[in-house]
Amino acid sequence: MSHIHRIQWFDQQIRMDCYPNSNDLASQFEISKRQAQRDIEYLAESLRAPLKYVAKQRGYMYEDNSFVLPHLYITDEEQRVLKYLAYRYSHYDYENSQTIRRIGGLLERFTNQPLELEDVKLPVFEVNPRRLQVIGLLEHAIHTRTVVHVLCRNHPEKPQLPQEVYLCPAKLTRRLNEDYAVAAVEGHYRTEFFSLSDILQLKLTDRHFAASGDSPDSATEQIRQLKPFTARIRLSEPPADSSWKGYPIRTVTGDIYEIEFFDTESFLGQLLTSDWSGLLSPKWLIDKVRTRCREVLNLLNEQETTNDS
Repeated sequence: MSHIHRIQWFDQQIRMDCYPNSNDLASQFEISKRQAQRDIEYLAESLRAPLKYVAKQRGYMYEDNSFVLPHLYITDEEQRVLKYLAYRYSHYDYENSQTIRRIGGLLERFTNQPLELEDVKLPVFEVNPRRLQVIGLLEHAIHTRTVVHVLCRNHPEKPQLPQEVYLCPAKLTRRLNEDYAVAAVEGHYRTEFFSLSDILQLKLTDRHFAASGDSPDSATEQIRQLKPFTARIRLSEPPADSSWKGYPIRTVTGDIYEIEFFDTESFLGQLLTSDWSGLLSPKWLIDKVRTRCREVLNLLNEQETTNDS
């Protein structure tokens, strides 16, 4: 349940002269006392509620009973979208990153504070319903320390990565234009980065894991040192900005462009579903596209033969 419902309950308790406190809030919604205190601080600081602690009653009251909570209700779908945007903005590493990360924090708190953003253009992210679902499940698993069962792509470049794995997720992060779950394989302590684009299926198990003292910082440094692949491609129409389907792109000459990517399978999938007039390099990527198309054609030919017989 979101903190909005908790704040509404706390407001109702005050109006009923029940003098609620953080212990009451924590007990009612089965959350930590620390989280309950953060909700009360949000009510006082962000929503400007005239809260007053009454020591004799060991709880809160309103100094001004004319205070009314602002309209806080949003749908579950709107909450998921806002959480996704807050996550993306909080990991933004490019122009105006400091301001945009601050916006991510504000979105996460669902605040109505005015922002002076006349000179700041917010980046636009594609809101992918499937990605929202995966992120939502991972956030829950991180919060509850729940082991997740993951079915992921088996990359030729990553033969050590199993197709089916049980993970203990530690946090979500975004590096190199891709979303990652920092997680340890169940039974191990060393954390690794798992691309969310590689996750085909994810579900929560009934098992839980203990908190690890290992820090993912070393893995973060390793991922930062990766160099991107570069594909040279011909497009019939120039891109609208400095990216093509989310991948950084730069002009080489005329209608020829260079695109940087890190996740081969994700980029290959993009090539197979997007409009382009020529793939010029690298040769290994051309071979992958040709092989993938040949495999699909063979499957269709076999299906047609089966249907005819």
